[in-house]
Amino acid sequence: MLPFDVEDQIQKAQQDGRFDNLRGKGKPLAHLDTDAFEQLIKEQGFRPHFVELEAEIRAKTEIARQAVRRTYEWVMQARGGGSVDRHYARDEWHKALRIFDQRLAEINKLVQTFNLELPEPLRHLQKFPLKREEELQKLGLVFKPD
Repeated sequence: MLPFDVEDQIQKAQQDGRFDNLRGKGKPLAHLDTDAFEQLIKEQGFRPHFVELEAEIRAKTEIARQAVRRTYEWVMQARGGGSVDRHYARDEWHKALRIFDQRLAEINKLVQTFNLELPEPLRHLQKFPLKREEELQKLGLVFKPD
C-alpha cells in the first residue's frame, strides 16, 4: 500500500485533472505485455535480423522459382513447336536446373541462419531446407523435359 501522503497527492492530481491528457489515455497498456526495450524497438521500426532473413528467403525463393519456371515453359514450347534443336533445349534445361540448385543452396544457408537466430519462443517457426524435387512439384513441373 502506498504511504498516506502519496495517495492523497494522487487523488488530488486526479481531481485537478492532471491525468486527463496523458498520452495513450483510454488505450490498453501494451507495454505491460512486452519489456520496455522491445516496445522501444517496435516504436522505432526496427526489425530483428531473423525477420530480415525471412524476407530475403521469400524473395530469393520466388526469384529462383520464376527463373526455373520460365526456362521450363520455354523448353516445353520449343519441344512442341520444333523451332529449337531438342538437344539445345535439353542442355538449357539442365543448365537451368544447375542454377536452380545453386540458388537453393544459397537459400538453404539463409534458412539455416534464420533457424539459428530465431528466439526460443518462436522456434516453432523454423523452416525446412528447400529440395529441388519438392520445389519443382510445387510449381507443377513434374515432367522432366528431357
